[in-house]
Amino acid sequence: MGLRWVAMGCLGIAMLAAAGCDPVTGTGPGSPPDPQGYIHSDPARRAVVITLIAGYPAGDYQFNYNGYGNGTLVISIPVGWEVTVQCENRGTVPNSCAVVRGRDDVSPVEPGWSTPDPTRGLDPGRSATFVFSPSTSGSYRIASLVGGNEASGMWADLEVTAGGAPAMRAEG
Repeated sequence: MGLRWVAMGCLGIAMLAAAGCDPVTGTGPGSPPDPQGYIHSDPARRAVVITLIAGYPAGDYQFNYNGYGNGTLVISIPVGWEVTVQCENRGTVPNSCAVVRGRDDVSPVEPGWSTPDPTRGLDPGRSATFVFSPSTSGSYRIASLVGGNEASGMWADLEVTAGGAPAMRAEG
């Protein structure tokens, strides 16, 4: 009987530890990180750097950027700004980052507006950077073009605005 109580006590401790896991380290459910930590702008140069971490956290549902999926991560960029996208894959499957117009697009809006070979993607643990400058306002997406990833929620909303300042926020 004593061994049974020890086993139940260990199980209870394990369950309490699992309930307190941290999504930032990829160890369990919880709140995604603040999107503001992943955008840095230089108004004098009209340049912005955006970091998108695919499959973050790796231990949870990994079809997301920075912990946000299905367009809940909203990025706003003014027309004419130079945008550097740093795309890092922390997932367990290939992922990519590409600027597209709509849900079913299989190629970037312009050549070079994506990580290399966006339909094959970056292998887990790899990263790549690309630079683009939007010339017209409108609604776009940054999505993983690896087969099935975008349909699984791997996309962020990209709004190119006529003015204002670059921003990244979570909605929904």
